[in-house]
Amino acid sequence: MPKKRSLVPAGLVCLWVGISAACPATAQEPDVKAIVQLLASGNHAAALAEGQKLEAAAKAQFGINHTSYALALNTLATVYVAQQKYNEAEGLYRRAMAIREKVLGDDHPDVAHTLTNLSLVYSLQRKFGEAEVVLRRALEIQEKALGESDMTVAMTLGLLASACLGQGKDQEAKALQERGMSIMGNAMGRKRP
Repeated sequence: MPKKRSLVPAGLVCLWVGISAACPATAQEPDVKAIVQLLASGNHAAALAEGQKLEAAAKAQFGINHTSYALALNTLATVYVAQQKYNEAEGLYRRAMAIREKVLGDDHPDVAHTLTNLSLVYSLQRKFGEAEVVLRRALEIQEKALGESDMTVAMTLGLLASACLGQGKDQEAKALQERGMSIMGNAMGRKRP
């Protein structure tokens, strides 16, 4: 089993990709990308300062019940994950999720995205049971909204497999991983000319 520290970069890569993909075309987009770049370069202090500015600006511009504010919270939480401040990250992800559920509905893919981020916080703390619970909910939302063969579903299956493996559920982990790999293989096969 890898050490906790070695899981941090892999988890952050997933979070960065998710933030970049979920970033709406708003004035916040350059700010989010700059924060992601600061994190990637290891400048966590500057990323925190920029994340806090982004959160304050989104709050001032949109209020606390807007998806742009939820994105800012999600981004700031990612900075806290990079700093291994998991309690702070968890609280912000939960706030972002509550906003997204209220504004977009319980079954929106953005809710699943936040659940996936929250699962990484749990996994990094070796709280694999909690990670599994939120990942199962994320997977259910994604399968309904995106279809059972979507690449996002495949990535969530991989995270769920890891959570199961962390609990000693080896057979279930293997089945989940195989299903995810099958989706990825099919998607790659379809893209070939």
